[in-house]
Amino acid sequence: MATAVDISRHLHCPICKNLLAEPVSTSCGHTFCKRCLDQYISMSDPQCALCQEPLSTKPSVNAMLEALLREFHQTQLSDLSLFTGERDEIPCDICDEQLTFVAVKSCLICLMSYCEHHLKQHQSTARLKGHKLVCPLKKLDQRACSVHGRPLELYSRQDERCICALCVKKAGDVTSVETERERRQAVQQNTIEQLEKMIILRQDKLGELQETATNCQALIEREQQEIKEVFAAVTEAVRRAEEVLLAPLEDGRRCLEKEMEEKTQQIKKEILKYKEAIVFFNDTKNEEDDILYLQSYPCVLAEFKDDWTVSMDTELNFGTMRNLKAAVLAQIESRLEKLCSVEIQRIQKFSVDVLLDAETAHPCLEVSPDGKTVRDSGKTQESPGSPKQFNLVGGILGTPQIMSGRAFWIVEVGQKAGWELGVVREGAKRKGKISYKPSEGYWAIVLCGEGMYGAFEDPPVQLQLSSKPQKVGVFVDCEEALVSFYDMDALAHIYTFTKCSFNEAVRPYFNPHPNNKGNNSAPMVICSVNQADICM
Repeated sequence: MATAVDISRHLHCPICKNLLAEPVSTSCGHTFCKRCLDQYISMSDPQCALCQEPLSTKPSVNAMLEALLREFHQTQLSDLSLFTGERDEIPCDICDEQLTFVAVKSCLICLMSYCEHHLKQHQSTARLKGHKLVCPLKKLDQRACSVHGRPLELYSRQDERCICALCVKKAGDVTSVETERERRQAVQQNTIEQLEKMIILRQDKLGELQETATNCQALIEREQQEIKEVFAAVTEAVRRAEEVLLAPLEDGRRCLEKEMEEKTQQIKKEILKYKEAIVFFNDTKNEEDDILYLQSYPCVLAEFKDDWTVSMDTELNFGTMRNLKAAVLAQIESRLEKLCSVEIQRIQKFSVDVLLDAETAHPCLEVSPDGKTVRDSGKTQESPGSPKQFNLVGGILGTPQIMSGRAFWIVEVGQKAGWELGVVREGAKRKGKISYKPSEGYWAIVLCGEGMYGAFEDPPVQLQLSSKPQKVGVFVDCEEALVSFYDMDALAHIYTFTKCSFNEAVRPYFNPHPNNKGNNSAPMVICSVNQADICM
Protein backbone atom coordinates (compact mmCIF):
# COMPACT_ATOMS: atom_id res chain seq x y z
CA MET A 1 0.00 0.00 0.00
CA ALA A 2 1.36 3.43 -1.03
CA THR A 3 2.37 5.79 1.80
CA ALA A 4 1.58 9.54 1.54
CA VAL A 5 4.65 11.72 1.50
CA ASP A 6 4.64 15.21 2.97
CA ILE A 7 6.51 17.24 0.38
CA SER A 8 5.57 20.65 1.81
CA ARG A 9 8.84 20.75 3.85
CA HIS A 10 10.81 20.51 0.56
CA LEU A 11 8.99 23.51 -0.88
CA HIS A 12 10.44 26.10 1.53
CA CYS A 13 13.22 28.50 0.71
CA PRO A 14 16.40 27.78 2.77
CA ILE A 15 16.93 31.52 3.19
CA CYS A 16 13.49 32.96 4.17
CA LYS A 17 12.01 29.66 5.39
CA ASN A 18 8.74 30.45 3.58
CA LEU A 19 7.17 28.68 0.63
CA LEU A 20 9.20 29.21 -2.51
CA ALA A 21 8.23 32.18 -4.64
CA GLU A 22 9.58 32.12 -8.24
CA PRO A 23 11.85 29.12 -7.51
CA VAL A 24 15.27 29.18 -9.19
CA SER A 25 17.86 26.37 -9.07
CA THR A 26 21.66 26.72 -9.03
CA SER A 27 24.13 24.56 -10.96
CA CYS A 28 24.76 22.65 -7.71
CA GLY A 29 21.07 21.63 -7.50
CA HIS A 30 19.82 23.83 -4.62
CA THR A 31 16.63 25.84 -5.01
CA PHE A 32 15.82 29.28 -3.59
CA CYS A 33 13.32 32.09 -4.02
CA LYS A 34 14.60 34.21 -6.85
CA ARG A 35 14.37 37.36 -4.70
CA CYS A 36 16.15 35.75 -1.73
CA LEU A 37 19.02 34.43 -3.88
CA ASP A 38 19.45 37.74 -5.69
CA GLN A 39 19.70 39.58 -2.35
CA TYR A 40 22.23 36.99 -1.07
CA ILE A 41 24.43 37.26 -4.16
CA SER A 42 24.32 41.07 -4.01
CA MET A 43 25.78 41.00 -0.48
CA SER A 44 28.49 38.28 -1.15
CA ASP A 45 30.32 36.47 -3.89
CA PRO A 46 28.22 34.67 -6.52
CA GLN A 47 27.97 31.33 -4.77
CA CYS A 48 25.33 28.97 -3.44
CA ALA A 49 23.85 30.07 -0.14
CA LEU A 50 23.96 26.49 1.18
CA CYS A 51 27.14 24.84 -0.13
CA GLN A 52 29.08 27.99 -1.15
CA GLU A 53 29.90 26.43 -4.54
CA PRO A 54 30.63 29.15 -7.06
CA LEU A 55 27.85 29.79 -9.53
CA SER A 56 29.15 29.19 -13.00
CA THR A 57 25.85 30.00 -14.67
CA LYS A 58 22.96 32.30 -13.86
CA PRO A 59 20.29 30.43 -11.86
CA SER A 60 17.28 29.59 -13.96
CA VAL A 61 13.59 29.18 -13.07
CA ASN A 62 12.78 25.65 -11.98
CA ALA A 63 9.65 25.06 -14.07
CA MET A 64 8.87 21.73 -12.44
CA LEU A 65 8.96 23.16 -8.92
CA GLU A 66 6.91 26.16 -10.02
CA ALA A 67 4.20 23.84 -11.38
CA LEU A 68 4.39 21.75 -8.23
CA LEU A 69 4.01 24.84 -6.04
CA ARG A 70 1.02 25.99 -8.07
CA GLU A 71 -0.68 22.63 -7.59
CA PHE A 72 0.28 22.62 -3.90
CA HIS A 73 -1.41 26.01 -3.43
CA GLN A 74 -4.57 24.78 -5.11
CA THR A 75 -4.83 21.57 -3.07
CA GLN A 76 -3.26 22.35 0.31
CA LEU A 77 -4.18 26.07 0.60
CA SER A 78 -7.65 26.06 -0.93
CA ASP A 79 -9.12 28.28 1.84
CA LEU A 80 -8.48 31.65 0.21
CA SER A 81 -10.02 33.45 3.19
CA LEU A 82 -6.68 32.81 4.98
CA PHE A 83 -4.98 35.22 2.63
CA THR A 84 -5.33 38.99 2.62
CA GLY A 85 -6.90 40.68 -0.27
CA GLU A 86 -9.88 42.63 1.04
CA ARG A 87 -9.48 46.35 1.76
CA ASP A 88 -10.21 46.17 5.51
CA GLU A 89 -8.24 43.00 6.25
CA ILE A 90 -5.17 43.25 8.47
CA PRO A 91 -2.18 41.26 7.13
CA CYS A 92 0.33 39.26 9.12
CA ASP A 93 3.52 41.26 9.64
CA ILE A 94 5.73 38.11 9.43
CA CYS A 95 4.40 36.48 6.24
CA ASP A 96 6.21 36.88 2.96
CA GLU A 97 4.97 39.68 0.74
CA GLN A 98 4.19 37.21 -2.03
CA LEU A 99 1.84 35.13 0.17
CA THR A 100 0.50 37.11 3.11
CA PHE A 101 -2.01 35.53 5.51
CA VAL A 102 -4.74 37.33 7.40
CA ALA A 103 -3.76 38.28 10.95
CA VAL A 104 -5.78 36.71 13.75
CA LYS A 105 -4.14 38.53 16.69
CA SER A 106 -2.09 41.64 17.38
CA CYS A 107 0.51 41.87 20.16
CA LEU A 108 0.44 45.14 22.10
CA ILE A 109 4.00 44.59 23.32
CA CYS A 110 5.65 43.54 20.07
CA LEU A 111 3.36 45.91 18.15
CA MET A 112 2.97 43.32 15.41
CA SER A 113 0.08 41.31 13.97
CA TYR A 114 0.26 37.53 13.47
CA CYS A 115 -1.52 34.99 11.33
CA GLU A 116 -2.50 31.60 12.77
CA HIS A 117 0.86 30.01 11.82
CA HIS A 118 3.12 32.75 13.17
CA LEU A 119 0.92 33.22 16.24
CA LYS A 120 1.81 29.67 17.30
CA GLN A 121 5.50 30.55 17.00
CA HIS A 122 4.91 33.68 19.10
CA GLN A 123 3.04 31.77 21.81
CA SER A 124 5.60 28.98 21.87
CA THR A 125 8.40 31.36 22.86
CA ALA A 126 8.63 31.44 26.67
CA ARG A 127 9.62 35.09 26.98
CA LEU A 128 6.67 36.19 24.80
CA LYS A 129 3.92 34.28 26.64
CA GLY A 130 3.16 37.23 28.93
CA HIS A 131 2.49 39.59 26.01
CA LYS A 132 -1.09 40.82 25.69
CA LEU A 133 -2.79 39.64 22.52
CA VAL A 134 -5.92 41.31 21.15
CA CYS A 135 -8.00 41.17 18.01
CA PRO A 136 -6.11 42.42 14.96
CA LEU A 137 -5.55 46.17 15.09
CA LYS A 138 -4.67 48.68 12.45
CA LYS A 139 -2.04 51.37 13.01
CA LEU A 140 -0.18 49.57 15.76
CA ASP A 141 2.34 52.38 15.71
CA GLN A 142 -0.19 54.47 17.61
CA ARG A 143 0.20 51.98 20.50
CA ALA A 144 3.88 52.96 20.82
CA CYS A 145 5.31 56.02 22.54
CA SER A 146 6.02 58.70 19.96
CA VAL A 147 9.09 59.82 21.95
CA HIS A 148 10.75 56.56 23.02
CA GLY A 149 9.20 54.07 20.63
CA ARG A 150 8.32 51.73 23.48
CA PRO A 151 4.87 50.19 24.07
CA LEU A 152 2.30 52.27 25.90
CA GLU A 153 1.66 50.19 29.04
CA LEU A 154 1.18 52.87 31.73
CA TYR A 155 -1.31 55.69 32.27
CA SER A 156 -0.66 59.16 33.70
CA ARG A 157 -3.78 60.42 35.45
CA GLN A 158 -2.23 63.82 35.82
CA ASP A 159 -1.68 64.22 32.07
CA GLU A 160 -4.63 61.96 31.18
CA ARG A 161 -2.69 60.01 28.58
CA CYS A 162 -1.03 56.65 28.00
CA ILE A 163 2.77 56.59 28.46
CA CYS A 164 5.68 54.16 28.21
CA ALA A 165 8.01 53.09 31.03
CA LEU A 166 10.56 55.78 30.11
CA CYS A 167 7.97 58.55 30.40
CA VAL A 168 7.42 57.84 34.10
CA LYS A 169 10.12 60.28 35.22
CA LYS A 170 8.16 63.27 33.89
CA ALA A 171 4.62 62.01 34.53
CA GLY A 172 2.69 62.12 37.79
CA ASP A 173 0.14 59.79 39.40
CA VAL A 174 1.05 56.85 37.18
CA THR A 175 -0.79 53.55 37.14
CA SER A 176 -1.01 50.59 34.82
CA VAL A 177 -3.35 50.75 31.87
CA GLU A 178 -5.15 47.69 33.29
CA THR A 179 -5.76 49.43 36.62
CA GLU A 180 -6.94 52.60 34.91
CA ARG A 181 -9.22 50.57 32.70
CA GLU A 182 -10.75 48.83 35.72
CA ARG A 183 -11.35 52.23 37.34
CA ARG A 184 -12.92 53.62 34.22
CA GLN A 185 -14.97 50.50 33.68
CA ALA A 186 -16.36 50.92 37.20
CA VAL A 187 -17.27 54.52 36.35
CA GLN A 188 -18.66 53.36 33.05
CA GLN A 189 -20.72 50.67 34.74
CA ASN A 190 -22.09 53.25 37.16
CA THR A 191 -22.95 55.47 34.21
CA ILE A 192 -24.68 52.55 32.50
CA GLU A 193 -26.71 51.88 35.65
CA GLN A 194 -27.67 55.54 35.87
CA LEU A 195 -28.67 55.55 32.22
CA GLU A 196 -30.72 52.38 32.73
CA LYS A 197 -32.50 54.08 35.64
CA MET A 198 -33.13 57.11 33.44
CA ILE A 199 -34.53 54.81 30.77
CA ILE A 200 -36.86 53.20 33.32
CA LEU A 201 -37.97 56.62 34.56
CA ARG A 202 -38.63 57.79 31.03
CA GLN A 203 -40.45 54.60 30.18
CA ASP A 204 -42.64 55.21 33.23
CA LYS A 205 -43.10 58.80 32.11
CA LEU A 206 -43.97 57.58 28.63
CA GLY A 207 -46.60 55.33 30.18
CA GLU A 208 -47.94 58.29 32.15
CA LEU A 209 -48.00 60.42 29.01
CA GLN A 210 -49.83 57.70 27.11
CA GLU A 211 -52.33 57.37 29.96
CA THR A 212 -52.76 61.15 30.07
CA ALA A 213 -53.22 61.25 26.31
CA THR A 214 -55.81 58.47 26.55
CA ASN A 215 -57.68 60.35 29.28
CA CYS A 216 -57.50 63.60 27.31
CA GLN A 217 -58.74 61.82 24.20
CA ALA A 218 -61.66 60.40 26.18
CA LEU A 219 -62.34 63.89 27.57
CA ILE A 220 -62.27 65.41 24.09
CA GLU A 221 -64.62 62.76 22.74
CA ARG A 222 -66.97 63.23 25.70
CA GLU A 223 -67.00 67.01 25.26
CA GLN A 224 -67.51 66.63 21.53
CA GLN A 225 -70.49 64.38 22.20
CA GLU A 226 -71.90 66.84 24.74
CA ILE A 227 -71.55 69.74 22.31
CA LYS A 228 -73.15 67.72 19.50
CA GLU A 229 -76.05 66.76 21.75
CA VAL A 230 -76.56 70.37 22.85
CA PHE A 231 -76.56 71.73 19.32
CA ALA A 232 -78.72 68.86 18.09
CA ALA A 233 -81.28 69.90 20.73
CA VAL A 234 -80.90 73.56 19.71
CA THR A 235 -81.37 72.64 16.07
CA GLU A 236 -84.45 70.58 16.95
CA ALA A 237 -85.90 73.50 18.95
CA VAL A 238 -85.35 75.88 16.04
CA ARG A 239 -86.84 73.36 13.62
CA ARG A 240 -89.97 72.97 15.74
CA ALA A 241 -90.29 76.75 16.06
CA GLU A 242 -90.00 77.02 12.30
CA GLU A 243 -92.77 74.47 11.88
CA VAL A 244 -95.02 76.38 14.28
CA LEU A 245 -94.52 79.65 12.40
CA LEU A 246 -94.84 78.07 8.95
CA ALA A 247 -97.95 76.00 9.72
CA PRO A 248 -100.47 78.96 9.51
CA LEU A 249 -98.88 80.11 6.29
CA GLU A 250 -99.19 76.63 4.82
CA ASP A 251 -102.85 76.53 5.84
CA GLY A 252 -103.35 79.98 4.29
CA ARG A 253 -101.71 78.81 1.09
CA ARG A 254 -104.14 75.87 0.81
CA CYS A 255 -107.16 78.13 1.55
CA LEU A 256 -105.94 80.60 -1.04
CA GLU A 257 -105.72 77.90 -3.68
CA LYS A 258 -109.22 76.67 -2.84
CA GLU A 259 -110.74 80.17 -2.88
CA MET A 260 -108.96 81.04 -6.10
CA GLU A 261 -110.36 77.92 -7.74
CA GLU A 262 -113.93 78.67 -6.62
CA LYS A 263 -113.91 82.33 -7.68
CA THR A 264 -112.23 81.50 -10.95
CA GLN A 265 -115.05 79.09 -11.85
CA GLN A 266 -117.66 81.66 -10.80
CA ILE A 267 -116.14 84.41 -12.91
CA LYS A 268 -115.84 82.11 -15.92
CA LYS A 269 -119.58 81.25 -15.64
CA GLU A 270 -120.55 84.91 -15.46
CA ILE A 271 -118.37 85.74 -18.46
CA LEU A 272 -120.18 83.03 -20.45
CA LYS A 273 -123.54 84.38 -19.30
CA TYR A 274 -122.63 87.89 -20.45
CA LYS A 275 -121.48 86.65 -23.81
CA GLU A 276 -124.84 84.96 -24.36
CA ALA A 277 -126.63 88.22 -23.42
CA ILE A 278 -124.54 90.14 -25.96
CA VAL A 279 -125.55 87.71 -28.70
CA PHE A 280 -129.22 88.12 -27.79
CA PHE A 281 -128.91 91.91 -27.74
CA ASN A 282 -127.28 91.92 -31.13
CA ASP A 283 -130.10 89.81 -32.58
CA THR A 284 -132.92 92.01 -31.23
CA LYS A 285 -131.43 95.40 -32.06
CA ASN A 286 -131.62 94.62 -35.82
CA GLU A 287 -135.40 93.92 -35.75
CA GLU A 288 -137.18 96.09 -38.46
CA ASP A 289 -140.61 96.00 -36.86
CA ASP A 290 -140.68 98.67 -34.22
CA ILE A 291 -143.63 97.19 -32.33
CA LEU A 292 -142.02 93.75 -32.26
CA TYR A 293 -138.68 95.26 -31.19
CA LEU A 294 -140.24 97.07 -28.26
CA GLN A 295 -142.28 94.06 -27.24
CA SER A 296 -139.23 91.77 -27.31
CA TYR A 297 -136.73 94.27 -25.77
CA PRO A 298 -134.98 92.48 -22.93
CA CYS A 299 -134.51 93.79 -19.44
CA VAL A 300 -131.12 95.40 -18.78
CA LEU A 301 -128.91 93.24 -16.51
CA ALA A 302 -128.09 94.69 -13.12
CA GLU A 303 -124.47 95.71 -12.35
CA PHE A 304 -122.30 93.04 -10.71
CA LYS A 305 -121.84 93.60 -7.02
CA ASP A 306 -119.80 90.44 -6.29
CA ASP A 307 -116.51 90.77 -4.31
CA TRP A 308 -113.82 89.81 -6.72
CA THR A 309 -110.96 90.14 -4.18
CA VAL A 310 -109.30 87.08 -2.61
CA SER A 311 -110.17 86.94 1.05
CA MET A 312 -106.91 85.58 2.63
CA ASP A 313 -105.53 86.61 6.03
CA THR A 314 -101.86 87.36 5.27
CA GLU A 315 -101.16 89.00 8.60
CA LEU A 316 -98.80 87.02 10.87
CA ASN A 317 -99.84 86.60 14.46
CA PHE A 318 -97.04 88.71 15.93
CA GLY A 319 -97.98 87.87 19.51
CA THR A 320 -97.50 84.18 18.79
CA MET A 321 -94.20 84.90 17.05
CA ARG A 322 -92.87 86.98 19.95
CA ASN A 323 -93.89 84.40 22.52
CA LEU A 324 -92.39 81.64 20.43
CA LYS A 325 -89.17 83.62 20.01
CA ALA A 326 -88.87 84.09 23.76
CA ALA A 327 -89.53 80.40 24.40
CA VAL A 328 -87.03 79.27 21.75
CA LEU A 329 -84.32 81.63 22.97
CA ALA A 330 -84.86 80.48 26.54
CA GLN A 331 -84.62 76.87 25.44
CA ILE A 332 -81.47 77.54 23.41
CA GLU A 333 -79.90 79.40 26.30
CA SER A 334 -80.79 76.54 28.64
CA ARG A 335 -79.21 74.03 26.28
CA LEU A 336 -76.05 76.09 25.82
CA GLU A 337 -75.69 76.51 29.57
CA LYS A 338 -75.12 72.75 29.75
CA LEU A 339 -71.73 73.42 28.18
CA CYS A 340 -70.84 75.72 31.07
CA SER A 341 -69.65 72.82 33.24
CA VAL A 342 -67.17 71.86 30.51
CA GLU A 343 -66.00 75.45 30.29
CA ILE A 344 -65.51 75.71 34.06
CA GLN A 345 -63.52 72.48 34.16
CA ARG A 346 -61.25 73.77 31.44
CA ILE A 347 -60.53 77.22 32.89
CA GLN A 348 -59.63 75.89 36.35
CA LYS A 349 -56.22 74.79 35.07
CA PHE A 350 -55.34 78.48 34.73
CA SER A 351 -55.79 79.06 38.46
CA VAL A 352 -53.42 81.55 40.11
CA ASP A 353 -52.66 82.16 43.79
CA VAL A 354 -54.36 85.50 44.48
CA LEU A 355 -53.44 87.47 47.62
CA LEU A 356 -54.99 90.69 48.91
CA ASP A 357 -52.75 93.75 48.72
CA ALA A 358 -53.34 95.49 52.07
CA GLU A 359 -51.50 98.58 50.85
CA THR A 360 -54.39 99.31 48.46
CA ALA A 361 -57.18 98.65 51.00
CA HIS A 362 -59.69 101.32 52.04
CA PRO A 363 -59.15 102.34 55.70
CA CYS A 364 -62.42 100.62 56.74
CA LEU A 365 -61.31 97.21 55.52
CA GLU A 366 -59.76 94.46 57.62
CA VAL A 367 -57.38 92.10 55.80
CA SER A 368 -56.36 88.75 57.31
CA PRO A 369 -52.63 88.08 57.88
CA ASP A 370 -52.61 85.40 55.18
CA GLY A 371 -54.03 87.85 52.62
CA LYS A 372 -57.04 85.64 51.83
CA THR A 373 -59.93 87.33 53.69
CA VAL A 374 -61.31 90.89 53.69
CA ARG A 375 -64.30 92.43 55.50
CA ASP A 376 -65.66 95.87 56.29
CA SER A 377 -65.01 96.63 59.98
CA GLY A 378 -67.70 99.27 60.24
CA LYS A 379 -65.23 101.90 61.41
CA THR A 380 -62.37 103.76 59.84
CA GLN A 381 -58.96 102.36 60.74
CA GLU A 382 -56.00 104.63 61.26
CA SER A 383 -53.91 104.53 58.13
CA PRO A 384 -50.94 106.56 56.87
CA GLY A 385 -52.89 107.03 53.64
CA SER A 386 -50.95 105.22 50.97
CA PRO A 387 -51.23 106.78 47.51
CA LYS A 388 -52.15 103.31 46.22
CA GLN A 389 -55.20 102.81 48.45
CA PHE A 390 -58.89 103.49 47.85
CA ASN A 391 -60.01 106.43 49.99
CA LEU A 392 -63.71 106.82 49.18
CA VAL A 393 -64.87 103.52 47.77
CA GLY A 394 -64.27 100.48 50.01
CA GLY A 395 -62.16 98.56 47.56
CA ILE A 396 -58.94 96.57 47.64
CA LEU A 397 -56.75 95.07 44.90
CA GLY A 398 -55.09 91.70 44.74
CA THR A 399 -51.92 90.23 43.33
CA PRO A 400 -50.52 89.08 40.98
CA GLN A 401 -50.64 91.52 38.10
CA ILE A 402 -52.09 89.92 34.99
CA MET A 403 -50.29 91.11 31.88
CA SER A 404 -50.76 88.23 29.44
CA GLY A 405 -52.18 84.75 29.13
CA ARG A 406 -55.06 83.52 31.29
CA ALA A 407 -55.85 83.59 35.00
CA PHE A 408 -58.60 82.13 37.18
CA TRP A 409 -59.51 82.42 40.87
CA ILE A 410 -62.51 81.78 43.12
CA VAL A 411 -64.00 84.09 45.75
CA GLU A 412 -66.49 83.00 48.40
CA VAL A 413 -69.17 85.66 48.95
CA GLY A 414 -71.46 83.45 51.03
CA GLN A 415 -74.65 85.12 52.25
CA LYS A 416 -73.36 88.68 51.99
CA ALA A 417 -75.99 91.29 51.22
CA GLY A 418 -73.68 93.24 48.95
CA TRP A 419 -70.32 92.96 47.23
CA GLU A 420 -68.33 93.84 44.09
CA LEU A 421 -65.91 91.60 42.31
CA GLY A 422 -63.84 91.72 39.13
CA VAL A 423 -60.61 93.17 37.74
CA VAL A 424 -59.20 96.69 37.55
CA ARG A 425 -56.64 98.23 35.25
CA GLU A 426 -53.45 99.00 37.20
CA GLY A 427 -53.63 102.69 36.37
CA ALA A 428 -57.39 103.08 37.00
CA LYS A 429 -58.61 105.79 39.38
CA ARG A 430 -58.78 104.84 43.08
CA LYS A 431 -59.22 108.19 44.77
CA GLY A 432 -62.51 110.01 45.20
CA LYS A 433 -65.66 109.13 43.32
CA ILE A 434 -65.13 106.28 40.88
CA SER A 435 -67.06 105.62 37.68
CA TYR A 436 -67.46 101.86 37.41
CA LYS A 437 -67.30 101.06 33.70
CA PRO A 438 -64.88 99.41 31.27
CA SER A 439 -63.84 102.71 29.72
CA GLU A 440 -62.50 103.75 33.16
CA GLY A 441 -60.65 100.46 33.66
CA TYR A 442 -63.23 98.54 35.76
CA TRP A 443 -64.74 95.18 34.74
CA ALA A 444 -66.85 94.01 37.66
CA ILE A 445 -70.19 92.61 38.74
CA VAL A 446 -72.14 93.70 41.82
CA LEU A 447 -74.74 92.50 44.30
CA CYS A 448 -76.68 95.35 45.86
CA GLY A 449 -79.71 95.33 48.11
CA GLU A 450 -82.72 93.02 47.63
CA GLY A 451 -80.78 90.48 45.59
CA MET A 452 -80.18 92.75 42.63
CA TYR A 453 -77.24 91.64 40.53
CA GLY A 454 -75.66 93.77 37.84
CA ALA A 455 -72.67 94.17 35.53
CA PHE A 456 -70.87 97.51 35.43
CA GLU A 457 -71.26 98.06 31.71
CA ASP A 458 -71.89 101.48 30.19
CA PRO A 459 -74.83 101.68 30.85
CA PRO A 460 -75.07 99.06 33.66
CA VAL A 461 -76.75 95.74 32.89
CA GLN A 462 -79.11 94.03 35.34
CA LEU A 463 -78.51 90.30 35.67
CA GLN A 464 -81.26 87.72 36.18
CA LEU A 465 -79.80 84.82 38.16
CA SER A 466 -81.72 81.66 38.97
CA SER A 467 -79.80 81.15 42.22
CA LYS A 468 -77.73 83.21 44.65
CA PRO A 469 -74.02 82.50 44.05
CA GLN A 470 -72.03 81.45 47.12
CA LYS A 471 -68.71 81.09 45.30
CA VAL A 472 -67.89 83.17 42.25
CA GLY A 473 -65.17 82.22 39.78
CA VAL A 474 -63.35 84.98 37.87
CA PHE A 475 -61.59 84.19 34.59
CA VAL A 476 -59.41 86.65 32.64
CA ASP A 477 -58.22 85.92 29.10
CA CYS A 478 -55.86 88.59 27.81
CA GLU A 479 -55.58 87.04 24.35
CA GLU A 480 -59.36 86.89 23.87
CA ALA A 481 -59.84 90.21 25.76
CA LEU A 482 -62.61 89.00 28.04
CA VAL A 483 -63.51 88.73 31.73
CA SER A 484 -66.02 86.03 32.73
CA PHE A 485 -67.82 85.25 36.00
CA TYR A 486 -69.25 81.87 37.06
CA ASP A 487 -71.45 80.47 39.83
CA MET A 488 -69.13 77.66 40.95
CA ASP A 489 -71.79 75.79 42.97
CA ALA A 490 -74.40 75.82 40.20
CA LEU A 491 -71.70 75.47 37.49
CA ALA A 492 -73.44 78.29 35.67
CA HIS A 493 -72.23 81.27 33.70
CA ILE A 494 -73.08 84.66 35.24
CA TYR A 495 -71.73 87.28 32.84
CA THR A 496 -68.87 88.00 30.41
CA PHE A 497 -67.28 91.32 29.45
CA THR A 498 -66.02 91.08 25.87
CA LYS A 499 -63.67 93.19 23.75
CA CYS A 500 -61.97 94.46 26.90
CA SER A 501 -59.37 97.17 26.28
CA PHE A 502 -56.92 96.29 29.05
CA ASN A 503 -54.03 98.28 27.50
CA GLU A 504 -51.90 97.49 30.57
CA ALA A 505 -51.71 95.03 33.46
CA VAL A 506 -54.93 94.30 35.37
CA ARG A 507 -55.35 93.18 38.99
CA PRO A 508 -58.07 91.34 40.93
CA TYR A 509 -60.59 93.73 42.53
CA PHE A 510 -62.67 93.17 45.69
CA ASN A 511 -65.21 95.31 47.53
CA PRO A 512 -67.09 93.71 50.47
CA HIS A 513 -69.48 96.73 50.71
CA PRO A 514 -70.25 98.54 53.97
CA ASN A 515 -70.83 96.57 57.17
CA ASN A 516 -74.34 98.05 57.50
CA LYS A 517 -74.50 97.62 61.27
CA GLY A 518 -73.60 93.96 61.06
CA ASN A 519 -76.07 93.08 58.28
CA ASN A 520 -73.21 92.69 55.81
CA SER A 521 -70.32 91.79 58.11
CA ALA A 522 -69.47 88.47 56.42
CA PRO A 523 -66.07 88.47 54.71
CA MET A 524 -65.05 87.85 51.11
CA VAL A 525 -62.69 84.86 51.06
CA ILE A 526 -60.28 83.88 48.31
CA CYS A 527 -60.62 80.10 47.90
CA SER A 528 -58.05 77.60 46.74
CA VAL A 529 -58.90 75.81 43.52
CA ASN A 530 -59.42 72.08 44.04
CA GLN A 531 -56.67 70.61 41.86
CA ALA A 532 -58.41 67.22 41.86
CA ASP A 533 -61.26 68.76 39.88
CA ILE A 534 -59.02 70.16 37.19
CA CYS A 535 -59.20 68.25 33.89
CA MET A 536 -56.00 68.66 31.94
